[in-house]
Amino acid sequence: MNDQMDLREEFEALLQEAFALSPAAGNGAEDILRLGLERPLSRDEARRALTTLLTTLGSNSEVLSDESAATDLDDVGAFVEKVIRLRESVAADHGGSTPASENEAPAKLTLQDRLNTKVGAVHPTPIYLGRRVPMVQGFVRVHDVQLWDDNERLDIHTKQFEQQEGREPTPGEVLDIMLSNLKLTGVDEEDRDDQFRIRPLARSIAANGVQKPPIIDVDGTLLDGNRRVAASKYILANPIEFDATERDRVEWLFVWQLTEHATDEDREAVMMSLNFEPDFKEEWPDYIKARKVYDRWQSLLAALPRTPGPKEQAQMKRELSKQFGLGPDTTTVNRYLNMMGWALEFEDHHLAKNKRDVFEVQHRASRYFQYFDELQKGRGSGGVAFAMNQDDQLRQTVFDLLYDGKFRRFSQIRDLKHVLSDGDAYELLKKAKETVDTDEAQDQVEDALSIARARKAETRMLGANSRIEAFTSWLEDLPVKAFRDQITPANLRRLLRSLELVRVQAEEVLGDDEPVGANG
Repeated sequence: MNDQMDLREEFEALLQEAFALSPAAGNGAEDILRLGLERPLSRDEARRALTTLLTTLGSNSEVLSDESAATDLDDVGAFVEKVIRLRESVAADHGGSTPASENEAPAKLTLQDRLNTKVGAVHPTPIYLGRRVPMVQGFVRVHDVQLWDDNERLDIHTKQFEQQEGREPTPGEVLDIMLSNLKLTGVDEEDRDDQFRIRPLARSIAANGVQKPPIIDVDGTLLDGNRRVAASKYILANPIEFDATERDRVEWLFVWQLTEHATDEDREAVMMSLNFEPDFKEEWPDYIKARKVYDRWQSLLAALPRTPGPKEQAQMKRELSKQFGLGPDTTTVNRYLNMMGWALEFEDHHLAKNKRDVFEVQHRASRYFQYFDELQKGRGSGGVAFAMNQDDQLRQTVFDLLYDGKFRRFSQIRDLKHVLSDGDAYELLKKAKETVDTDEAQDQVEDALSIARARKAETRMLGANSRIEAFTSWLEDLPVKAFRDQITPANLRRLLRSLELVRVQAEEVLGDDEPVGANG
């Protein structure tokens, strides 16, 4: 009884201290204290929630002057620790248990019955990449689900964190990465506020709940749904932005869980299917998808005792395409492999020659990945890839321009094939590389490509007479039976369309001088 009285007195004293810190904070502090009974967040989650609450309310208080607010808010950290300790005491006094640290994941996460939904097998059995993967459905508390730091979407970010800090990020730091609270070099300014778009998703979930069940492993590790869980954790940790009803809506999460009999192949099928097959979700960037395909392809080649022939490679690519849920058509696999070839050249250039940071380079490669789709086209004479492979200096110049954002749009890449044969355009392109002002450099790139394109058109026009003479002579000498036996119907139709177009243009130019087709 005395213990309960002491606890109550300490509770009231802390509320008074909260009101002193910020007149509007008392009710919010009480909400957080009661989380020890109603919603046992982990220590780190509760600390983040209460710090955000008091800092925001204190800085917006109209009662405190700016000077006194700044002084009082210096004590927020100490006050938060007192609240956390009392919250844990409240939980223990009511027979509850303090959640484990975010660094401690349970060996097995047990699902719970809730909302008239019993824990049981998912029917029908889900199928991923043609593979039946048995699962169990039920509810878990959001704070018991650990964000997956090995998620391919976070691969660059977590490795960059490990290099900077010398350790893996904690689950709380993974959440901060996803919320863009941890600033990493190389991430573009426009992405630094909410690169993974967690906050818009959180607002949708707060209103409607999580619509698609995340998929977790036996121990609670996420296989699919990192953004949905991150958004739910964000809601729980922000009592100012989201009210009690919205927070209650995401406290428990309906999930599908793999069984103890799940294999690594089952896990791989789930991850690949849900991230490669089209869905109304934030899909992996093409750069990440292509890198996964490329790495798998290199592994397949390395496992063979010899280099496979063209037919064998084609079959391997068909199987690879099916493994990634892309169907039997290998168009996407070939595109990804070719794009990654150029992306890796781009990365090697900036790492070896320009000595840039590896993570900054990978961020740029991801951002401009669609440009590599244009670069890989036209490997025959006269194509873009052909021109780039003919001249190392041109290739390096283009990589530098691309890194600095000096192309306005990826369609400009198509005109690079004309630059190699035009000295003036080439020099202007190299000048753009050295220009510091991005807008001015973009204008120079535009001018260089326009010059090369215009002169190429002039070259084609200068040779028009000799080409027409050669073609008409060849056509007149062609045996009539060739039209029947050798020329395909598609080419015959194309020839007729071209001749009709020429007839119209020729009659317009000639006028009444001489009818087209007259003798002589």
